[in-house]
Amino acid sequence: MSTVNHTNRISPWRGDRPAGQSSTGTADAAPVVAPSLMTLSAFEIVIVPGLYGSGPDHWQSRWEAFLHRQGVTVRRVVQRNWANPTYRAWGNGLRHAMRACRRPAILVAHSLGAVLVARRASEHRLGIAAGALLVAPADVEQHAGPDACRVGGFAPLPVTPLPFPSLLIASRNDEWLSPARADALAARWGSTLVDAGRIGHIGSASDIGLWPDGLSALLQLARSLPIPRDGPFTPMASQ
Repeated sequence: MSTVNHTNRISPWRGDRPAGQSSTGTADAAPVVAPSLMTLSAFEIVIVPGLYGSGPDHWQSRWEAFLHRQGVTVRRVVQRNWANPTYRAWGNGLRHAMRACRRPAILVAHSLGAVLVARRASEHRLGIAAGALLVAPADVEQHAGPDACRVGGFAPLPVTPLPFPSLLIASRNDEWLSPARADALAARWGSTLVDAGRIGHIGSASDIGLWPDGLSALLQLARSLPIPRDGPFTPMASQ
């Protein structure tokens, strides 16, 4: 059984920095990661980007490079069309990534990717998924912005608990997800809701660099999960 506390209440967020004031360098993240790296290395990390993918400045891309340098196995979901997604095609992309995993996986999903993970997990077995970090899920049911037509096919959102522990990280000024809806989704999915402060949609435009606070949340989740039988792998030295 997981030790994640599914209170479904917004937890206090360390620092509560507004956009533009987060640390950006890997040096800031190293002290956060080092104490728990052995635990994190026992899992595979599966990066699940959202609409348009995650460019080189996105925290997901930064995490992929940073964790890989630490010897953590990181996989990234690949989609053929990032601009005009369909739930079926994106579901297949996620399925292929999960099939490649050889150890229990922690999914790190953003925006529409978080919705993809939640819905697929509610409908199908997601391989050996151990847990998920769901960052700024796109509210495909209520969002009325210019990209609403691109994501409508991912509705409806699940209304039942996910089959694994999860943290749902939400920003107070996210144009894609209101605080009230974040609270409602966390309650439905059995996720622990974490308050990220006021950093927009928690993407490239949020100017959060490597997002050390997010890494802290990932490590919190990893520590709450049962360690795979093979145990943690020895991380490689940073390059």
